[in-house]
Parts: sequence; structure tokens; C-alpha cells
Amino acid sequence: MSSLKVTSEFEKAVAKLEDAAKRPKDEFLRDSTIQRFEFSVELAWKTAKRVMGTSAQAPKDVIREMAQAGYIHDPAPWLEAIDMRNLTSHTYKEELAERVYTFAIGFLPELKALVQFLNKK
Repeated sequence: MSSLKVTSEFEKAVAKLEDAAKRPKDEFLRDSTIQRFEFSVELAWKTAKRVMGTSAQAPKDVIREMAQAGYIHDPAPWLEAIDMRNLTSHTYKEELAERVYTFAIGFLPELKALVQFLNKK
């Protein structure tokens, strides 16, 4: 799969997350937003990994390399995004689902910034 196609898939995932973020929240939309966040985070680090050509395998290692290479400004929210993404299998707990949803909405600008950066590469 080419880098361009992977970047395109990442961009589509972020656009779908943004679309969900604009809609009035109910339980169904919250769960859909969490799923879209999960896809977006996965595609973010995997796309950056491919574009950078790094051999790092662990998401957090790739995030750190993204920061070192200037793809992102601050790795802290990205590392937290990986932790939140790892919690998505536990979103049957209402409190946790709300926490991940809120984080996902707030993290959207980071994802959009990475899309813009990758589109310039």
C-alpha cells in the first residue's frame, strides 16, 4: 500500500471523526465517535510510521519519533491518546465512555494538524 493511500485513509478517518463531533451527542453517537477516534489514532501513528520510514513497532515509540522529527509539537497528548485508544475496549462502562468521548473531541485538532503536515510532505 502506498504512503499516499495510507495518508488518504487517515485523512478520511479524521474527517469522519470531525463529522461525528459536530452532531448532537446521544449514546449511539458517543459510541460511534469513540470508534472513529480509535480508527483515527491507529491510522495516525501507522501513517506517520510509514511516511517516516521508521522501524519502531510500538505506537508510543513511533509517537516519540514523530515529535523528534517535527511531525507533532508535543508528544504528551499523543501518548495520552494511545492510552485512551487502549481503553476503548472498556467503553461499556458509562463513566469511561464519557471520558474517552470528551478526550476524542478535544484531540481532534491534533489529528487535523497531523493530516495537514502529512499532506505537505
